[in-house]
Amino acid sequence: MHVSQFLSLARQRRTELQQALAALPTELMGRHGARGKALEQLREQTLDALAEVNLPTLDQATLDAVERFTGYGRFRGLNLAAHLAAEQERLTQRIAAITADERFIRREELLDPTAGVLTLRAKQARDELTLIESGLQRYEREPGFLDLYRRGYRTPSYRQSALTLQYYKDWKRGDEITEKFGCKAFSEVRAAYENLLRGKAVCQQTLNSIEKNIRQVRELITELNTAQQRLSHLPQAVLGDFRRMLREHLALADRKQLFQWAGGDRVRESLIKRLDGVEKQMTYTKSMAERRFEEERRYLSEQLTRLDRKITKYSRPKYANAWIPPNEAQVWLRDPRERLAAQRARFWRQYDRVATYDRYDRYDFAVDMLWWDVMTDGRLDGNFIPEVYEYRQAHPGYTYVRPPEPQYSYYQGMDVS
Repeated sequence: MHVSQFLSLARQRRTELQQALAALPTELMGRHGARGKALEQLREQTLDALAEVNLPTLDQATLDAVERFTGYGRFRGLNLAAHLAAEQERLTQRIAAITADERFIRREELLDPTAGVLTLRAKQARDELTLIESGLQRYEREPGFLDLYRRGYRTPSYRQSALTLQYYKDWKRGDEITEKFGCKAFSEVRAAYENLLRGKAVCQQTLNSIEKNIRQVRELITELNTAQQRLSHLPQAVLGDFRRMLREHLALADRKQLFQWAGGDRVRESLIKRLDGVEKQMTYTKSMAERRFEEERRYLSEQLTRLDRKITKYSRPKYANAWIPPNEAQVWLRDPRERLAAQRARFWRQYDRVATYDRYDRYDFAVDMLWWDVMTDGRLDGNFIPEVYEYRQAHPGYTYVRPPEPQYSYYQGMDVS
């Protein structure tokens, strides 16, 4: 193969590899990101369901049982009736305070889109600010003005030596600007500009104050609507508060301990297993995707480097009429993406096996086992994942043995969605 033909094909291959390298984040991490979002949503749904199972209704007996099943002690000793009465009183007082607030009483007068007092004041302030900014731009767009102004031309802070050429350039430009703005001295130009700056600051401060007042009136309206809505559905609102509090605890609680607290309740146990399993899936798939990304990035980079060296070498004048043995050229021009495609297809099969796993009931908190082995049936090497590596280092000679199928499925005849 003539060197010119080889170089043409090599440059084309180089472009293809560069494009493949640039597309890696989208192709690999983009797909992983979509799966990660789905797992995150499943985790959030599971936490919601677990909180609801442990706090299905708002009554004293249910509230008192929360700690026994979850270890959450914030409700211990809480008198529900007294809590509801206190919250009702708080809301009632706040509603009364808002409806008596002069700003709320005058809300339509203040905020009317066409004739509201604050609306008109804000418009006037914005118009004035726009006018001042227009005046400032006249100065700031003048070539050389801002440079002279910032360096303190014709002020004590001006440090340019009269022995430099720059001094005379400044002098000339300063005189031109002074004449253009119809002034007798550059100091007058400076004073006019600074006067506009002060006007802008005052106008901006006025506008900020008006907009703050507008926000406060709107916040009062929103707060009143929220308070009235909460008061009209107080038990449901308090139940939602308590579930969110419990949910925060469940998100951080030790999963094995939660399982023990569940006391054999199948619905609770199934949700705890699903929560723990989904979180492991999130960790595992992230490690898998990052590892695959780095492997492909490194491989493509190495292939590009080798090809670059060949292109650089055979671009030298002494090789202008060289011939390259076809078998060698074929090896150098081989498309490495074919190998990557096969590897990536195998990777996605393994990845999807972990990412889509849903037999969370197969895990047993009472047995020393890895979620990784449960999800992969012990067939995939996971030593690149810190948790898996550390476990196997701590258990020399460990071999995964698939546990017998559960006598029942946690998901049969129950809704844990």
